[in-house]
Amino acid sequence: MSNEVKLNKDTIQTLRHSKCWSQDELAAAASVSIRTIQRVEKSGTASLETTKAIAAVFDVSPRELQVSKKVEYRALKYLFNYAWLIAFFASSLFFGMWIVDILIPTLKGADFNNQYEIHGNFRYLDFGGLSLFFGFALLLLRMLVEHLNINRLLNLRRD
Repeated sequence: MSNEVKLNKDTIQTLRHSKCWSQDELAAAASVSIRTIQRVEKSGTASLETTKAIAAVFDVSPRELQVSKKVEYRALKYLFNYAWLIAFFASSLFFGMWIVDILIPTLKGADFNNQYEIHGNFRYLDFGGLSLFFGFALLLLRMLVEHLNINRLLNLRRD
């Protein structure tokens, strides 16, 4: 069994900055060398004893300093981040198709209802409006998630 623990470098740096400590001050508070703190913040590895010492200084459990072992779904995360953009693109496409297929021929004298029949009664404006609505909903959801993540990090810093 290995005595090395994989720590989250960002969490340790965030906690250190929240106390306005230098690496040297953290090393003194944890009773470890400055070189140990530098290695921990650079590589994210530490001995079990160092992990316990740093956790005790910040009054957190050693588990809170460790790297999360959760599985990341990068494709889904990327899709969630940019789904609103895809929805806005779709609405632009539907509105543009409506202008080209329905509005312009109607302005040139074609029968409005006949233009819809030519295109299989496809309701461009309905789909354009729905995708625009979903685009805004997804964008607001994305902003809410970001806001909650920022608040969570700020609360972690305050503690």
